[in-house]
Amino acid sequence: MTRPVRPHRVVLGYSGLDGSKELKLSRFPDLDERERRLYQGLDSAAALLVDDRLVAAVQQERFSGTKFDHAFPREAIEYCLAHAGIEFADVDAVAHNFDYGRLRVLSQGEEYSRTRYETVYAPELQTRLLHRHFPRTAGRLTVQPVAHHRAHALSAAIPSGFQDALVVVLDGMGELHAVTVYAWRDGELSRLAALDYRSSLGLFYSLMTMHLGFWPNSDEYKVMALASSGDPARFRAAMSEAVVLGPDGTFSVPLLSLNRDPRARETFAASRERLRDMGCPALAPGARPEQVHLDVAAAGQERLEEAFLHLIKHWTARTGLRAVALAGGVALNCVAVGRLCESGLVDGVYVQPAAGDEGTAVGAALAFADPGRAAERYPAMTFLGPDVSATGEPSGSAYWNAPVPSGLGPRAAAALLAAGAIVGWAEGRLEFGPRALGHRSILADPRLRETRDRVNAAVKFREGFRPLAPAVKAESAADWFAVPGSANLRHMTVTVPVRPERRHLIPAVVHDDGSARVQSVHAEEVPGLWQIIDCFEHLTGVPVVMNTSLNVKGQPTARDGAEAYHTFVSSQLDVAFIGDTVHAKPEWEQRVRGVLEEIAADSRAVIR
Repeated sequence: MTRPVRPHRVVLGYSGLDGSKELKLSRFPDLDERERRLYQGLDSAAALLVDDRLVAAVQQERFSGTKFDHAFPREAIEYCLAHAGIEFADVDAVAHNFDYGRLRVLSQGEEYSRTRYETVYAPELQTRLLHRHFPRTAGRLTVQPVAHHRAHALSAAIPSGFQDALVVVLDGMGELHAVTVYAWRDGELSRLAALDYRSSLGLFYSLMTMHLGFWPNSDEYKVMALASSGDPARFRAAMSEAVVLGPDGTFSVPLLSLNRDPRARETFAASRERLRDMGCPALAPGARPEQVHLDVAAAGQERLEEAFLHLIKHWTARTGLRAVALAGGVALNCVAVGRLCESGLVDGVYVQPAAGDEGTAVGAALAFADPGRAAERYPAMTFLGPDVSATGEPSGSAYWNAPVPSGLGPRAAAALLAAGAIVGWAEGRLEFGPRALGHRSILADPRLRETRDRVNAAVKFREGFRPLAPAVKAESAADWFAVPGSANLRHMTVTVPVRPERRHLIPAVVHDDGSARVQSVHAEEVPGLWQIIDCFEHLTGVPVVMNTSLNVKGQPTARDGAEAYHTFVSSQLDVAFIGDTVHAKPEWEQRVRGVLEEIAADSRAVIR
């Protein structure tokens, strides 16, 4: 058998810090569930560049079932190589998303810091892990460390399409910095400013998330949801003390400097106590939020937005750069991004869809690419993971199922949505990053507010206040939403106002403040979802459907057909289209049969 022609250059990037959680729990075994979530190196993932083209990327959680998994991404790496038909013998470089080597001296002060460096952070540990999991790489490949914020920055700058841009990274913390600003000009990054953990908007928001009873590094979007129903004025003074704006676009978070010993730093203990002393009441985990908690969330969200815009206003004015590319966990604060888009400060905004640490797997690989070629070859959408057919749904299904004739699935799904069904839709390759963009989606009719309540309670098993997003045909987006000219809505990363005259038509996807986190769907990029929305519009007059990820609470988005089917049977989804097969619960079987027969008859009539 002839071996395929070897690519010119193959680079594997990955993220995650194996052992970080384990070390923390060994030292502090009595922490509660929320405190256990505070550690470096979450979101293990792998990404593969072949001749500067991103051909595969997937999070380790999609294989392990552990959300935000931090473990060495063995299965994710195996998938990327297998998808490309490549063996490790073909790999030219392996890159990791942290470079703690320069900070070794700074880790020697405390015994806990020394141990953490020696057992988790030291760059040479990554090469040992690679050789342990893939013995054939020993003696040939050495893992190359890439500075964390540089990986974030490249993951935003290269796919942004901007020739020149301000690149801003805001997260909890990299090796040392929590905020970094770069100028991106002609394929080169130049660092303009960097602020350390004491200015971390990511840690500030994680602190607010803990204070309000949720899991940090996981549930920050719940705080955003609460904030849309709160009044920031009540706690505005307290939040101005918590986040202090400084000269030249700087800011600081004095709360973060209060934690003096390792345990306090690992739990935010002193910071949380200070918030209570400032009059901001905490919410017990699992308790129902009251108005006072909504107001705390609103004030914290408002202050984050003010600091975010303060930073960008300074640097756009100083550099003259009016395009901005964003990465880091704070870039997933879609409300703040919406504020930036409508601020008038910028002409264009790009948010890396995988803005969290999983995206730094891509950025680490891009550090060894030709920027110009990588930009030209970067995919518009994030469908980079396993195909739905990788593992099919099991035989002998307990529920009725039938094959769907080619091309008829979107029409059938739209008809069922219009009839009130909650529909699972799984096709093609899995999305990379946190958003479902039409390949692993739960879809529903947005015209009734009760639809949101049903999806949250009976399908996703989650809090009723959680908002759900609209997916709209790109050509109709401006008619239904107030879309700033600077906004890129493809990846569901920006919150914008719903036009007032349209809000009553799609109440299931409108937040209490009249906004929505929109996905603009282009026919050439996500044809299946676009066709569903188009058919739904023909039936209802509304070119919008509700779209959320195909999973239940606590589980990652379904990786393939088998997991999509498991989501169908373990939730109250009514119907699921998985590849070329439709499945239906008993109460929907006859309706699905009738829809398929009607559409098939229409298709035959058209052909004749």
